[in-house]
Amino acid sequence: MARLLEKGVRQYPFVAWERLKRAIVWKQGQHVFSCGGTGSGKSTVAGEFLPRRAQVCVAVSKGFDPIFGTPYYSDYTHIKKWPPPRTRPGKPPLTRVLLWPDNQKTLRLTRAHKQAVFQEMFDNILLVRGNWCVDVDETHYMSETLGLKAEIADMLEQGRSAGISMWNNTQRPAGIPLAVYVNSAHAFLFQAQEDYDVQRLANLKNKHTTALEMRVNIDALDSIESHEFVYLDRSGRIPPVRSIVALKKGSTRGSQKR
Repeated sequence: MARLLEKGVRQYPFVAWERLKRAIVWKQGQHVFSCGGTGSGKSTVAGEFLPRRAQVCVAVSKGFDPIFGTPYYSDYTHIKKWPPPRTRPGKPPLTRVLLWPDNQKTLRLTRAHKQAVFQEMFDNILLVRGNWCVDVDETHYMSETLGLKAEIADMLEQGRSAGISMWNNTQRPAGIPLAVYVNSAHAFLFQAQEDYDVQRLANLKNKHTTALEMRVNIDALDSIESHEFVYLDRSGRIPPVRSIVALKKGSTRGSQKR
């Protein structure tokens, strides 16, 4: 606090998680950007908000993550390819899925397989189904390593008219489509590890703050130990605030980190 005051830059007010969560209005068709290192709490925040959407596909592009074995995702069906399989007659269709393709014999084959599976999902949801929420578990990996930057950008730029929401999680703000920044209505910004990352995230501001204020507040976070973050409402309805995401009852801190 002293360092912030000496610089003449205000510290964003702290708001209790339950109060902030109730105040955030995330409409169908709006996109969300969440950035922070491993263990910062990105998937915990996503797990708190995804129940607001009626149809959710969590695109798990990388390896095993214990977060998906916690209560946040207990009602999701694990599928390996798209589209979700048809259920038995009289049963409701699957509307909450973890799309988690299998690894193949080599890294090259694994990347090609995952790319094909996720590309099919993007194409089908955007051009045929609409009205889904797609939670990308690691946007940088899917964009750069799997080469799906154009598909992510298309979903962000065209999805609103089809009632599609995207939730983009990434460890670093570099190497992801510019459309993520431009089209996201909400941002959850956890502690950044590199000065370049802080500078990049500081450009995500609204009418209630400046890039300098944003940079100093992000730099002062203690998210790795506490899951602290800055919340930014791009519309300006809520001024920037800090909070610490609480864990779902029955979960443990260690199992929630990613």
